[in-house]
Amino acid sequence: MISYANRRCYEAGYQEGELIGHRLVDWVEASHREDFDAALETTANGHQVENLELRVRRSDGSMGHFSISLSPMRDEQNAVNSVVVVMTDITDAALLQAKLAHSEKMATIGRLVSGVAHEVNNPLAAILGFTDLLLENPEVPVSAREDLQIILQETQRTKDIVQDLLSFARQRPVQREPVQLNGVLRQTIKLRQTIKLRSYDFASHGVEVVEDFEETLMAALGDSQQLQQVFLNILNNAYDAVQEAGQRGRIRIHTRRQAEMIEVAISDNGTGIIDPQRIFDPFYTTKQAGKGTGLGLSICYGIVRAHGGEIQCWNNEAGAGSTFVVRIPVATEAALAAAATKEARP
Repeated sequence: MISYANRRCYEAGYQEGELIGHRLVDWVEASHREDFDAALETTANGHQVENLELRVRRSDGSMGHFSISLSPMRDEQNAVNSVVVVMTDITDAALLQAKLAHSEKMATIGRLVSGVAHEVNNPLAAILGFTDLLLENPEVPVSAREDLQIILQETQRTKDIVQDLLSFARQRPVQREPVQLNGVLRQTIKLRQTIKLRSYDFASHGVEVVEDFEETLMAALGDSQQLQQVFLNILNNAYDAVQEAGQRGRIRIHTRRQAEMIEVAISDNGTGIIDPQRIFDPFYTTKQAGKGTGLGLSICYGIVRAHGGEIQCWNNEAGAGSTFVVRIPVATEAALAAAATKEARP
């Protein structure tokens, strides 16, 4: 139980009534509580624990990265009677470090996959071409045609994977212009529901889509086609997650302006994310073999970063599912001028 909180806690926005007499572990993210309990037990046994990095709920309800040190306090008989916990919010530093590490990893993998994709493309084109010729040959027996059709389908699937690799490694420059994200989102939802081949119609599959848009939203600065690709990918993943959950699905899309960013939050009540720390890594996927390359969200990450924005995700604290948040700069006059200057450079 918390028996004392110093002045800095209240300056950070915490209220005395929600701290004193309550368990500190309740403020720790559920997935990290076991680590905190273990550290607390270690300290209770007389050993100090330093620089334990955990996610803890901040006063505004958001989750932040904290460096936590625990020190035992002893009475006159040298028995541990309390624990002093010092918590430092390192969210900004942790995010910056993660972004730098991820950018370096993406650049390295980008160079690798670009070379591999180009080498694989040439023999794939030959296989597709000669398979087509054989299928057009009337002398080929029916049994062989069935096998050739399988070869054609699997080769085409491999070609699609190679195209994903090239998209990941060589994203085209962002065409920066004022974009109404509410309109892009509505077009994306409409586009997605017309993809009949993938049976992705929301309503007919028991998935409710809630549009919670700020109607007076300012324009963002970006490329509408690339941003549509980002939102379509996130919506596809949300759809898959709620379908796997085996319950009535609900996807909520919320837009708002936050400081100099336009924020788009897409939440679902699906199965959640197994490892949010790796979700944007290239080739990381939890889907069955043949249903995903693990490059979709990596490409999204690159697109959003190229826009000068950020993309994050987490599992929902209250209820099932996960939330993806995309932030894109507002199209202010200064931002437009800076974008024009950058594009004018040779």
